[in-house]
Amino acid sequence: MGKRIVLHSCARERGCGVDSRLALNLLDTVGAPMLAYRDGPVLYANEACQQLLQRDQASLLGMPFDALVLDGDRQRWQALAAAVLAGEAAPARLELCLLSGGGEQRTVEIAPSRIDIDDDPLLVCFIYDLSDYKRREARERSLFRLFAQIIDGDPVPTFVLNAQHQVTHWNKACAAITGTAAAEIVGTTRQWYPFYRTERPTLADLVLSGDLERGFEELYRGKLRRSELIDGAYEAEAFFPHFGDSGRWLYFTAAPLRNARGQVVGAIETLQDMTARRTAEEALRQQQAGLERLVAERTAQLESASAQLVQSEKMASIGQLAAGVAHEINNPIGYVHSNIGALEGYMGDLFEMLDAYEQAMSSCLAEDKREALQALGAKLDVEFLREDIPKLVEESKEGITRVRKIVQDLKDFSHVDVKQEWQWANIEAGLESTLNIVSNEIKYKADVVCEFAGLPEIECLPSQLNQVFMNLLVNAAHAIGEARGRIRVATRVLDAGQVCVEVADNGCGIAPELQMKIFDPFFTTKPVGKGTGLGLSLSYGIVKNHNGRIELESTPGVGTLFRVVLPVHHVETRSEA
Repeated sequence: MGKRIVLHSCARERGCGVDSRLALNLLDTVGAPMLAYRDGPVLYANEACQQLLQRDQASLLGMPFDALVLDGDRQRWQALAAAVLAGEAAPARLELCLLSGGGEQRTVEIAPSRIDIDDDPLLVCFIYDLSDYKRREARERSLFRLFAQIIDGDPVPTFVLNAQHQVTHWNKACAAITGTAAAEIVGTTRQWYPFYRTERPTLADLVLSGDLERGFEELYRGKLRRSELIDGAYEAEAFFPHFGDSGRWLYFTAAPLRNARGQVVGAIETLQDMTARRTAEEALRQQQAGLERLVAERTAQLESASAQLVQSEKMASIGQLAAGVAHEINNPIGYVHSNIGALEGYMGDLFEMLDAYEQAMSSCLAEDKREALQALGAKLDVEFLREDIPKLVEESKEGITRVRKIVQDLKDFSHVDVKQEWQWANIEAGLESTLNIVSNEIKYKADVVCEFAGLPEIECLPSQLNQVFMNLLVNAAHAIGEARGRIRVATRVLDAGQVCVEVADNGCGIAPELQMKIFDPFFTTKPVGKGTGLGLSLSYGIVKNHNGRIELESTPGVGTLFRVVLPVHHVETRSEA
């Protein structure tokens, strides 16, 4: 009877003019489960509804619908159904649980609507099965909780954004490294706040929005790169000055999160504190730089020592050659000096005999022969020869003496201490010998003024000090311009058992910026090809080896003074092993 009323009503309301059987077939083809009832008992349920509730039509008809609703939901359903039937509420949907014929609870969404048939209200309900959806939702919630637990327990600082760029996860490690609690960030779009002073997208935001071009060109210029491990992920490393007391280096990676259809629904970003590593790398870099500087310094020292050794060997070779030449010259010079002395005696004897001949000539020779001899004497100017020959002999003796002095000075200057034996020596005598040697270099350019204080002998390596004095004197001569200059060589006795030698010139002087380099190996202010740059470096090493010091005072346009300070007693210095 109830079914016929519903069918009749449907047919009449729609005006479709179909018979009851056709209307029944049409309602049964409705895909959504549907039933109708009035005042409690069910009047109609289609095939889909019967399958959902696992009850046939016979068992459902006449059953109070409220009996199908679980106790926890029944009161809410009754209130909604009464309101809809009374016309007090618009059609609405209500989620509740129905009890199936097999005893299974089915979560459904029911949408009741009121239909009036012959002024008699009827409640028609469409039922949508939510059981599978709810199971999926429960599974997703479970996975979400598991995911949240995994993220939160991960020691790697991590945060997650949803499709709306809202923070859904901010794990404990992320809170620790940023100093921002999850409660302050989760549910907001303020993920930028712990990292930047002003609002700007994080790397996760760029990955989520796909705006990586901006990241490459503007935000992470030169730092952003594709991840080699994760498809679609990007990574970068940057310094964040607002982290901690002095900032931190962070390495961060962001990757997209996709659903089952491959659509990007979120992004995840991980952080790694690289500060300790960066600090260690910087310390290592500085250490390497220090080692490289040390190697460069030691290499320069070795090159200098090698160059000085070569120069010393050259000087030694030249000294040996000069000593040999001086020795070879000294022998014939000795013969000449001896012969001139003998010649002087012989000439005295000859002049004495000539005087006797002149006395005898007046008494023993005939007049004509005497006149002939007198004419010959006048022609030969014997009186001039009497006066000039002794002068020539004396000048020759002086010349030979000077040559012997130069040869001796050359031998003294070029003397090579093969065993480098320290000995007591008069360095003023060494200065005189050196001045003699370099006189040809100086005499056309400057006048030399010596102010010797009468130094005591000092314990030294004389040939090496002579080399120092020669370098200083030659440099002083080279510093003199076209106008004739002046070179002053002075010695003084200092306190604390030290002596001082000064070589000063009134030449061009040395620029202040070059004075710090003047003792560096291979540094020279002379034109290319005019100096090796080793003279002063070698001199510095020799003076230092004597436990002394060499000082420089120079004013451009005024002149230069080199001061060599040496101890009287040599003290052996030994480096600690």
